[in-house]
Amino acid sequence: MVVNYIREFQLKAGVPRDHLYDTTMYILCSMLIAGLICNYLIKPVDPKWNMSADEVARLQAASANSEAAIQHGSFGIGKGGFDVRAALFWAFVGIPLAWGVYKTLESVVKIF
Repeated sequence: MVVNYIREFQLKAGVPRDHLYDTTMYILCSMLIAGLICNYLIKPVDPKWNMSADEVARLQAASANSEAAIQHGSFGIGKGGFDVRAALFWAFVGIPLAWGVYKTLESVVKIF
């Protein structure tokens, strides 16, 4: 995304096409260096924030008790079938997908 913004800005500024990515590569390199510095600055968590074995055991026991009270299951998945609402949502996704496949195949036919 950054590359597209920079490229469009440079095109509008009149930069020749053979020099279009010079500044872009410097910016991407600086972003890579900034990421490496940020990764280097990450340190382990202070041991004072770690939980003791007793705290972990209490939390797991409480979680197991509350987990037993929760009802598990599909909660209606697969019970509605294919109705008008489902067809509309599939059309909402399927029509743009089919159009994209059509346009791609149309471009492929031009190559061959």
